[in-house]
Amino acid sequence: MRILLAHNHHASLGGAMEVLAHEGLLLEGAGHEVTTFTLPAADDLGLSAIRAGAKAVWNAEAARDVGRLIDDFRPDVLHVHTPFPLLSPAVFRVAAARGVPSVTTVHSYRYSCVAGTCFRAGAPCEDCVGSTFKLAGIRHKCYHDSMAATGALTASLVLHRSLGTLHGSINRFLALTPFSKRLLVRDGIPESHVTVKANTVEDPGTSFRPREDLPYVAFAGRLIDVKGVRTLLDAWRTSSPPGLVLRIAGDGPLRGLVEQRSAEDETIEYVGWLSQEDVTAFMGEATCVVVPSEWYEGQPLVTLRSLSVGTPLVTSDLENIAEDVVPYGAGLAFRTGDAGSLASVLTSVARDPASWRARRSAARAAYEARHTPEATVSQLERIYGEVVAEGAHRSWRRQTS
Repeated sequence: MRILLAHNHHASLGGAMEVLAHEGLLLEGAGHEVTTFTLPAADDLGLSAIRAGAKAVWNAEAARDVGRLIDDFRPDVLHVHTPFPLLSPAVFRVAAARGVPSVTTVHSYRYSCVAGTCFRAGAPCEDCVGSTFKLAGIRHKCYHDSMAATGALTASLVLHRSLGTLHGSINRFLALTPFSKRLLVRDGIPESHVTVKANTVEDPGTSFRPREDLPYVAFAGRLIDVKGVRTLLDAWRTSSPPGLVLRIAGDGPLRGLVEQRSAEDETIEYVGWLSQEDVTAFMGEATCVVVPSEWYEGQPLVTLRSLSVGTPLVTSDLENIAEDVVPYGAGLAFRTGDAGSLASVLTSVARDPASWRARRSAARAAYEARHTPEATVSQLERIYGEVVAEGAHRSWRRQTS
């Protein structure tokens, strides 16, 4: 099969770019012919938020370039990872006009929320979910704190809904989680157009064991407020789990706070930024990994990596995060943003290490069931085959009608 991947990079490195590259390599390894079209981040091009928002309405240049690439490469399917802002949903219409079916991975919540995060004023926000005109987003200037830029990006969503791009030109939305699918359906996307296709990470094997000489709780990620870093630090101060150390890996604006708490408390260790290989070992040897995020996220790769090494998790109780862990016996959840609730769970980790060791097999099983490279390739091949067959069926019906 010939597959055209397309993506609009963002200013900050994130999971979408990693998933794009990883899935491209997996598809090539499975014998498919893959080519990729990407655009740089708007910031890298020196575009203001207003100009970027305007491009999201209809980027004629990107549409023309993608059309030419489709004509030259003749793909069986177009797979767009992130069209906003610069690719614009116009690329789906270009593909449809050439008889090429499209799928899109929903890495963020941009189809429902102009900010793409469903997060505002320090808490999850769904004011625009199910709303055609997203007026709450405009009122709160949710895109780059600019009413004009928010209005432009909103115009893109409204226009492409009215033109039928989201319902007709996109053959399948690939939601990373059941929660993401439910949100898309609530926002008006037909349920038949949405398939849950989880992210994947490489299989690191089953050799990892928790440190017995220095048991620790691990956090790995960007050191920013929405990742729940403050909540974690406050919970640790409250609980002071006996016999455990909190080890924090990552970097970001809250690095100074982490270093300060580390200097004040010998049971907190800041280990800095780690390579991917080192992060894997860091998680694999932990008693548990904490994911205290306070926004929905897409599907945190840190969660999948922890499952892959068989390390159970403590997560916030947001559905989008906890539903990958708690139903499978791979960890426990606490009330989002509640340091006391998290402290209680951390205390249980310290007091009952045997039960956390027992959860390791459940964590690994959860990974093997849904997040291996083999599972991803198999599911992508099935989805691509379905949309190609659907397109052929529609073409046959037009010819015989």
